[in-house]
Amino acid sequence: MTMPDTHLIWRSALYVGIVLLITAWFSQAWAATEAGVTTTELLRNASIAAAILAIIGLVLIEFVFRERLTRSMYHWTLFFGLLALPALAVLGATDTVFEETKTVESCQSCHVMDPFVDDLRDDESATLAARHANKGWIPDTQCYQCHTTYGAHGTIEGKRDGFRHWFHYITGTWPDPIEYVGSYPNVNCTDCHAGTRSFREVPSHQALAVELAADEVSCTSCHGPAHPTPAERPSFEPPGFLSSSSS
Repeated sequence: MTMPDTHLIWRSALYVGIVLLITAWFSQAWAATEAGVTTTELLRNASIAAAILAIIGLVLIEFVFRERLTRSMYHWTLFFGLLALPALAVLGATDTVFEETKTVESCQSCHVMDPFVDDLRDDESATLAARHANKGWIPDTQCYQCHTTYGAHGTIEGKRDGFRHWFHYITGTWPDPIEYVGSYPNVNCTDCHAGTRSFREVPSHQALAVELAADEVSCTSCHGPAHPTPAERPSFEPPGFLSSSSS
């Protein structure tokens, strides 16, 4: 094989430049609709650009420039097209998925969660979730803020329970109404409230400090349910092949 000539180098640079301009235009158009750009948004755009460059680059290298490249250059271009650029694309996609799963809309993507999200956005609801959301105590990602032990961001136990719930959902074997099995850790409440004067000055909080820390007493025992009780939710029959299952 011979070294690529000047014409080949300029043509390759032109192709890459066109791809970058197209990607930059889409990124600018998207960013114009948003207030500011976060790290996740930058990674998302970079992953899209990397995927486009990898696909176009591999096609050009394999079907246009292969016979004009030295073996060393051919291997390096394959490395970037098959490993480096896809790795950047995967990084951006993974970060995007992690951030998206923090949103309330992500939780509502399973329609069995509709009663909980509807209550969260109900100005007249007296549940803890609705009060925290509607009074601005938790301005966004309300589900994630109180359920950080769950899913991709949580503990091994949370992932185990999340997988079990996912399995019941896709097979339509969840019980209706859904009932929470287990105990909600008080630390999810005290992480925000324990440092406030209004929390520290409550006599019952002082008297039950040890029990609260050990989850022997639940915050919801005094402050009411976080979500509508089973009796307050609309009935929904699972579409699966089994009519009931343990939650």
